Amino acid sequence: LSIKKSDFHIPMNNKNHHTEEISTERLIVRRGQPFTVTVNFTAPIHNYLQQMKRTFLIAQTGRHPSEADEIQTEFPISSLGDQKQWSAALEKQDLCFWTLTVNTPANAPIGHYTLFLRASQSSYFLGKFILLFNPWCQADGVFLPNEAQRQEYILNQDGVIYWGTENAVIAQPWDFSQFEEDIVDICFTLLCLGEYHQGDKDLTQRKSPVHVCRAVAAMLNCNKLTRILTECEAEQHHNGTPPSKWLGSSPILRQWIASKYQPVRYGQCWVFAAVMCSVLRCLGIPTRVVTGFTWAHNTNSSLSVDEYYNEDGTLLTQDKSARVWTFHVWNECWMARADLLPEYSGWQALDATCQEKSKGSPSFCGPAPVHAIKEGDTDIDYDVCYFFAAINAKCQVWIQKAGDTPQPAFGGTKYTGNNISTKSVGSEYCKDVTHNYKYPEGSLKEKEVLDKAYRNIQKLETTTNSTTQFSSIPIVLEDPVNLFIQLQSRCSLQLGQDIPLSIEMFNHSGGEKATHLVVGIQSLHYNGVPITQLWKEEFHFNLQSNEVSNLEVLVPYSTYGKELRENHLLRLTAMLRDEDSGYIYFAQEEISISDPLLTIQLPENMVQYQPSTAKISLLNPLTEPLEQCVIAVAGRGLIYRQRKYRLGSVQAKSTKELQVPFTPIQAGPRRLTAHFTCHQLQNLKSYQTTDIAAA
Repeated sequence: LSIKKSDFHIPMNNKNHHTEEISTERLIVRRGQPFTVTVNFTAPIHNYLQQMKRTFLIAQTGRHPSEADEIQTEFPISSLGDQKQWSAALEKQDLCFWTLTVNTPANAPIGHYTLFLRASQSSYFLGKFILLFNPWCQADGVFLPNEAQRQEYILNQDGVIYWGTENAVIAQPWDFSQFEEDIVDICFTLLCLGEYHQGDKDLTQRKSPVHVCRAVAAMLNCNKLTRILTECEAEQHHNGTPPSKWLGSSPILRQWIASKYQPVRYGQCWVFAAVMCSVLRCLGIPTRVVTGFTWAHNTNSSLSVDEYYNEDGTLLTQDKSARVWTFHVWNECWMARADLLPEYSGWQALDATCQEKSKGSPSFCGPAPVHAIKEGDTDIDYDVCYFFAAINAKCQVWIQKAGDTPQPAFGGTKYTGNNISTKSVGSEYCKDVTHNYKYPEGSLKEKEVLDKAYRNIQKLETTTNSTTQFSSIPIVLEDPVNLFIQLQSRCSLQLGQDIPLSIEMFNHSGGEKATHLVVGIQSLHYNGVPITQLWKEEFHFNLQSNEVSNLEVLVPYSTYGKELRENHLLRLTAMLRDEDSGYIYFAQEEISISDPLLTIQLPENMVQYQPSTAKISLLNPLTEPLEQCVIAVAGRGLIYRQRKYRLGSVQAKSTKELQVPFTPIQAGPRRLTAHFTCHQLQNLKSYQTTDIAAA
């Protein structure tokens, strides 16, 4: 007996398993769902009836297959298949052909498999296939019951990541590209290395989505030997790509593989989360990217973070321990938590950005059940306490006088964990998911949860030698004066605009107060690291009892325009000192300066394979020309590879248009992305999604 060839029916099987976009040449299937194989023998089967009485299939994965660790599985070919375990059913037979239906269990380890047929004492190679998680299979731990969500969190390759401030959320396009053919192999290489460096050499662990998430997260940024990305410290962009210039995950993953696992320069939290989303979606785990605004990082599970300012209202540079970030980006993965109670299944928070869990030991966090974070169940695996502290900590402002003890500022408490956002299912709208993470600020339920979190952590400390602790919330001082910064628009300002500020002071102390006011603007990195003070003015007021005083200030663009950095963030501060008591009152606001308007116009009705044209327009709002202007245009299924157009200069207060001809080769929803750079600006992106009609 010998086999002439085997047919894995790749187009049909891959389509049934939602993997046809990954490959039309390799069999890629999802666990818990049958696939079809046809075996073509060299001679009529009835010549070998005795030999064919007991025939088996063998599925192998891993370097050293053995039955003991389930890496090699042998199962008989019968007339009935068992869908709950490895099985093969004979569906159809002809003179020289067998057509088999092969079933994989819904908890099989994911990976690269080899399939053999064994008859008598001989084994025959049939072919290779890749096995992924299956959100369409009810018995799989990653089962997601909603089809629209499966389309979004597994199959959608066009993402949106949110930056900015809680009052001015900015959408940034990202190409997850999880189904480009070589990406699946890179993902498994990454998984192998993650397991190796965590000491997990048992490949049967790959049946667990929790295990896979932790192995992948360990590889993003925290493993100094083979991490995928190097974190960008402040403005250190030498010999690398600034984080804001990346447009998608595939160039990062390919560069990492091509360099033999050298870390790619550079990434920050949104890049780590975006690449993680690509890898986990490719492996079959429903994943989304989430942004939280005003995030307390490296708190070591304390519910208190301190910020120190000098007497000019300038934020002082602190060590890297605890700091309030303007925004932070992490992931959520959907899975059943077989290791926990049923209520903890569902969305799990997973953060690839390193946190100091213990002294000198940076690590990723999660997966932590989002339900446990909301309920304050801080003793639940993994790392619920870190997520809970990051979005529930209160930030106290201290004023550091030269050579003196820091003094707490009235009104200087800031609340974290605001406007937690992710892309909506099936649309490009921003969805607020804060209610999944915490109860309304000031509600009775919030107080109950905070009290429970304190009790849980105290209990943990009495049973272990854990260094993790929740410190007490700062004492809220009574404010004899209220101080506010009012902006005409709490949303972002356009580049080139002056900043109109209104400082409001209300003295309700019952007596007149002589005061000294310092108003300032500082440029800021997204992770709370101050860059430089750009502007400051001082004023003296006599505040009358029970009266409101207003100060209107216009800060010219010329004072801050040259010093805007990657995320265009500014912190506005107002510090009022009572000359008699020495009390200090403090207010702050963060604003994001919006880039110039870059718009993409596409024809209304476009058809596959029919030539079309996109119109890209750039408005220069500045009083100076934009020099050395380049637009890079990309779009999967619309444009083959990225195209670059050199525009030269765009004159002051003028608009420049670019016509981009293209021919769509793929039908369905497609996105065109434009990335504009010039001497003055490096991170101006725009995107437009359209539906291409099938030819």
